[in-house]
Amino acid sequence: MSHIAPIPSPDAAAAAVPASTPALDAHGHDPAAYDWVPVLKKRRKDGWSPDKQRAFIETLADSGSVATATRQVGMSESSAYRLRRSPGAEAFDRAWSAAIDAASKRLLDAAFERALVGSEEPVFDRDGNRVGRRLRHSDRLLMFLIRAYGPDRFREGAAAPAPAATPVAEALVHLHPEPPAAPAALMAPDDLAVALEVTDLCDGELPRWYRDDADTALVPPATPPVGAAWDEADLS
Repeated sequence: MSHIAPIPSPDAAAAAVPASTPALDAHGHDPAAYDWVPVLKKRRKDGWSPDKQRAFIETLADSGSVATATRQVGMSESSAYRLRRSPGAEAFDRAWSAAIDAASKRLLDAAFERALVGSEEPVFDRDGNRVGRRLRHSDRLLMFLIRAYGPDRFREGAAAPAPAATPVAEALVHLHPEPPAAPAALMAPDDLAVALEVTDLCDGELPRWYRDDADTALVPPATPPVGAAWDEADLS
C-alpha cells in the first residue's frame, strides 16, 4: 500500500476527522511519517520514494512517455501503473494526469511545425535511389489550426473553453509534505542533532540502516583501525 496520503480536491468541503485519524497537512501527508530533516523514517517497500516519483513526473511531462520516465528512475512500467491505482496514491495519480496534459502541448507544437514549416520527405529517382528531400505542407492541418485559433472568422460559434488543467509544478508540490513552520521543533534535540550529522556525512540523505532502525537508534559498528593490536584479555 502506498504511504502517500490522499489530497482533498481544492473544492471539496472540509470533513470532520475522527480523533483516531492522523492529522494531515495541507498536502495530505502525515507529518509524523517524516523526520524533520525532513526525510521519510522508512523507505517505501515498492521503491517509489518521493524523489523518484518527482523525477518520474518531471520526465513524463517532458517526454509524454511512461517507458522513458520509468527508465529514467530505474523502475518498471508495471510498478508505475500499480502505484497510480493503489489506494492512497491520489496525489501521484493527479500529478501523472498533469504531466500528460503538459506533454500533450507537444502535439500542438508538432502540428504547427508541420502546417507552417512542413514535414521532410525523401525524394527518389526512377531507380529507387534517394536523390534529395523536400518539405511537404499539410493544407488540411493548416485549415484545422486556423479554425481552432480563429473561430470568429472561420467557423460559426466559439468553442467552449477547456477546463483548466492542473500545472505540473503544482501537482509535484503535493507529492511531498508541507514544510512545517518550525521543523526542528518536531524532533527531539538529540535526535535532530544525530540526524543532521548523519545526513551531512551521507550527502544529504539518511542511509537505509538509519531509516530502518531509527526507532532503536541503531548505530553502525565502528571499524577497528587498520593494524590495531588486540589484547588477549579482550578476546577471552
